[in-house]
Amino acid sequence: MYLLTLMRAFCTLLTIGLAAEAKAQWLSDKQAIMGTEISVTLWAEDDQKGRDAIAAVMQYMHSVDAQFSPYIPTSELAQLNAHASEKTMSISPEMAFLIEKSLYYSKLSQGAFDITFASVGWFYDYRNSIKPTDKQRLNLLPAINYHWLEFNKAKQTLHFAHKNVRIDMGGIAKGYAVDRAVDLLKARGFRHAVVSAGGDTRLLGDKLGQPWRVGIKNPRPRSAADEVITLLPLTDGAVSTSGDYERFFIDKTTGERVHHIINPKTGKSASEIISVTILGPLGVDTDGLTKCVFILGVEKGLALINRLPGFDTLIIDKHGKAFYSQGLIEPVQ
Repeated sequence: MYLLTLMRAFCTLLTIGLAAEAKAQWLSDKQAIMGTEISVTLWAEDDQKGRDAIAAVMQYMHSVDAQFSPYIPTSELAQLNAHASEKTMSISPEMAFLIEKSLYYSKLSQGAFDITFASVGWFYDYRNSIKPTDKQRLNLLPAINYHWLEFNKAKQTLHFAHKNVRIDMGGIAKGYAVDRAVDLLKARGFRHAVVSAGGDTRLLGDKLGQPWRVGIKNPRPRSAADEVITLLPLTDGAVSTSGDYERFFIDKTTGERVHHIINPKTGKSASEIISVTILGPLGVDTDGLTKCVFILGVEKGLALINRLPGFDTLIIDKHGKAFYSQGLIEPVQ
């Protein structure tokens, strides 16, 4: 009788274990938020908890959009652009963090990264193939200068010291958002996940014992088979790619590609590089560094990344030639 009872108990535990294992699965979702595609994939031991976590990430991404979008009049960013040249304004801890991080990369890159690019960039409309006139661009160009940002970290205040200054967080906010989304998943107990916002991806853990294989997009694919340059095996880190193919139009008069990565010195689209990928620990840094390198160019961009511990880059120049930082000399195919 004791043996029979023990066997029944073992079978019950086995059944429970198999049922729990059957619930464990990969869950994913994609939504259009922040002007790009947000995607979340995670390994969930419990189906409902997994779906709730994904929903929480999407809700968070909507909140980021509501705070940092320059196109939503009620956003904190839009309010700064409307009033910060007239008065000193209090800002949120999130905005203060991104302003501080942006100023760090402005100084590190000697002005190649500059969120005040929006002083001219605001007048580009890529959907409708509109760019500022040369007169308009040249008149507004003096407003592109991160030194106009009077930021008080202790008081969390910001003032624009030039009447025409506008800022845009598009070059760093998505990387920040994927970092915070991964923090959200960690807090809920998840250990294997990928969160992407357009060209910015943050990896949590590995793919159940194997590295994630992240494909680097070919900026000028000739066919469907040519869409990926290389696959990188990664775990617990971030990867960001910025390219001239993301938001652009072809100027019918000049034939030039007019895209969203603006050179702060000229107020025009950067033209020496067509794609930059940065690998590193956090998305907020890899996101910001892609713009630094894109504007600096191949030589200065490589030099910058090679002196930053923990970061690597893959650069594609305007001729389609690939350049790798020291840690990526032998790319993984």
